[in-house]
Amino acid sequence: MLYTLLKALSGISLRWFYSRIDAEGLEKIPAGPVLLAVNHPNALVDSLVVAWVCSRRIGFTGNAQLFKNPIQGAFLRAAGAVPLIRKKDIAEVHSGADARRNKQAFDELTGALRGGGAVMIFPEGITGDHPSLAPLRTGTARIALQARGAGVQNLAIVPVGLTFERKDTPRSRAFVQVGDPIDVDGWPRSSDDSDARMLTDELQRRLRAVTLNYESLDAAAQTRALASQLARLIRGTHTTPEVWQPYAPLSDQVAIARRIEELRTRMGAAPDSVRKRVDTLLERLSGFREALARDRVMIEDLEISLGVRPGTWFVIRELPVALVAGPFAFWGWANHLVPFHVARAAAMRGIESGADPAMRTIMNGIGLALLFYALQGGVVFAVWGWLTAALYLVSLPIAADVNFYLRARLTRVVRRARAYLRFRRDAELRAKLTQELQWLREEALAVDALLSAP
Repeated sequence: MLYTLLKALSGISLRWFYSRIDAEGLEKIPAGPVLLAVNHPNALVDSLVVAWVCSRRIGFTGNAQLFKNPIQGAFLRAAGAVPLIRKKDIAEVHSGADARRNKQAFDELTGALRGGGAVMIFPEGITGDHPSLAPLRTGTARIALQARGAGVQNLAIVPVGLTFERKDTPRSRAFVQVGDPIDVDGWPRSSDDSDARMLTDELQRRLRAVTLNYESLDAAAQTRALASQLARLIRGTHTTPEVWQPYAPLSDQVAIARRIEELRTRMGAAPDSVRKRVDTLLERLSGFREALARDRVMIEDLEISLGVRPGTWFVIRELPVALVAGPFAFWGWANHLVPFHVARAAAMRGIESGADPAMRTIMNGIGLALLFYALQGGVVFAVWGWLTAALYLVSLPIAADVNFYLRARLTRVVRRARAYLRFRRDAELRAKLTQELQWLREEALAVDALLSAP
C-alpha cells in the first residue's frame, strides 16, 4: 500500500520537474527474479525514475546511514528498502567485521529474489557529477552469486542506464535505456574467488553500453550540445514535427552522442582532408545556429507550409485547444505557484552537487504540495462541504499536468506562428536558411561515412 502511494506521489513530482521521461528496452526486464543494476548520476531521483517507468514493484537498497533514524528507517523499510553498509561507513554505523557487515542485507535480498522479486542496485556505490561510469563494486555480483548458491533459479542481472538532459533544470528530460540481461544461471562457475570480479567486469561492459561516458565534464558538455544540434538538424529535414510533439527525442540525442564519441576516436588516424571537412562542418553549424537565433526561428520550422490554407487550419486547430485547456492550465498554475516556487527556492540553497536541485525540489515539492492541498481542501470543505472539497482536490494534480503540457505546446505554437509570418514576409531568408540546412545535413552524413570507413 505504501509503495503504491509513494509511486503515485513520485510520478506526480517527476512529471512536474521533468517534461518527459522516456524509456527504451523495458521488455528486456524478465518477469522472474531480477537485479536491476543502475548507474547513479542523480541521487535519490534515480530510484524514483526507475520505479516510475517499471510496471513491476521494485525493491531497492540504500545507504545504511539513512536508516539510523528509527522513524526514517521504518519508513524506508516499509517502502521496500534494504540497508547496505559501505566499507568506509563501518565505524559510523557500529557494524561488525567487514566480511559480516552486509550478511543480513544479502540474506534479505536473496529472500526477495527467491520470491521472484525485482531489486534495484547502484553498483557504482557513489552518486554525483561524474563524466563517466565509475568502476563498479562487486556487491551486485556477490548478491547474484549468493542467490544462485541458495537455489534461486532464472535470475538475471539487467543493466539500466539513466541519462538526464540537464538533471538540475526543471522541465528538462530524462531517458531510461535497458541493456542486455546477464543470465546468472548460465554464468560459468569456477573453483576460485574470481567469479564475482569477472561477473562485475561483464556488468561494467554492458552498463557502459547504455550510458554516456566521457573523459571530462567539459567533453561531456561539448558532445551533448553538438548531439542536440545534430539531432534536431537531421530530424528537421525529414519532417516538420507537430507542435504537440517533442522536437528531438532525448533518445536520438543519446544515440548521436555515442556516435560522436566513436568517431572522435577515429579522428587521430583520419587524413587531413577529412579533419578539415570536420572543422568546416562545425564552423558552419555554429554560424547556422547563430543565424537562427538572430532571426528568432527554429530548425523545425524551416519547412512548414506557407500557404494560406495550412496557416488557417493551424489557427482553427490550435485556438480551441488554448480556449478549452487554458482555464484548466491557469487553474493548475494558480494553485501550485506558491508551493513550486517555495520548493525550488529552498532547493537552491547550499547546493553541493548537481544532483541536489532535482532531488531537493522533488522532495520539497511533494511535502509542500500535500501541505497546500490539505490547507486548501480544508478551506473548501469548511465553505462548500466534503463533496466540493473532494472534487477540488482531485482537480489539482490533473490541472498541474494540463498546465505543463499546454504551456509547452503554446510556446511552440507562438514560435511557429512567428516563423510563418516571418517567412511569408521574407521568402529569401527562408530559402537561404533551408539551403544551409540541407548542406549541413548532407555534409554531416558524408563525414560520418568517411570516418566510419576502414
